[in-house]
Amino acid sequence: MTDKTRKPADESRQAQLLKGLAELALLSLLEERAHYGLEILERLRGEAGLGLAEGTIYPLLHRLERSGLTQAEWRLDDGGNRPRKYYALTDVGRRDLALQLADWQRIATALGAFLNRGGKR
Repeated sequence: MTDKTRKPADESRQAQLLKGLAELALLSLLEERAHYGLEILERLRGEAGLGLAEGTIYPLLHRLERSGLTQAEWRLDDGGNRPRKYYALTDVGRRDLALQLADWQRIATALGAFLNRGGKR
């Protein structure tokens, strides 16, 4: 089934799955360096394959900032023409990312083995 032929129930299920994965992917991205909002969205869409809507990234960024996992600062872009809000991991965010990655590896390994049990797939 392609994105164009998805039923509303399929879209809702996919949205819930993406919502859970977006935080882990975003924290992982910020581990590299600070990024601004649209840059984050483009990388999560392109590199991580997460079909996130533009309206979902900023609430997530604000929630992570309120939780102390990220911090934001305004910077001028490379041309110095306009300010952009850059988000970076805090030390608390790095520790949380490590925990989330360990959880993800454990779950992905167990679920992968379960889904492929008996060589059916």
